Amino acid sequence: MTFIAGRTGSSRAKYASDLVLVNGLGFLSGVGPIDLDNEKAALPEGVEAQTRRIFQNLDKILAAIDLDRRHVVAVRVHLLEFPRLYDRMNVAYAGHFPDRALPARTCVGVSHLTRGAQIEMDFIISQTRP
Repeated sequence: MTFIAGRTGSSRAKYASDLVLVNGLGFLSGVGPIDLDNEKAALPEGVEAQTRRIFQNLDKILAAIDLDRRHVVAVRVHLLEFPRLYDRMNVAYAGHFPDRALPARTCVGVSHLTRGAQIEMDFIISQTRP
């Protein structure tokens, strides 16, 4: 197994790896809309901007191991205020993956997310997908 922390000095790195690789699969849990270069920066306003930031963070984490979104096989979306934000999140989510290679996806409603975020995602990747 390989454990990867994006920023070893971050508060997240005290409790979790950003990415764990095992037997050709990768697990990214709790990818939120924080600024990976400045974890104290304010979160983006609105679920749309937070969704875009999560995909920027995903890209940055995957690039560190020479992978990209084509390697994503599953996504779990944790969404605050599910009935109110689901459609808005879907609009922001659309287009982040090729139509012919959409990963499996689950969306769940939650009562609270870290730092007051409206959305957080987990990703499973395959190192051999494309």
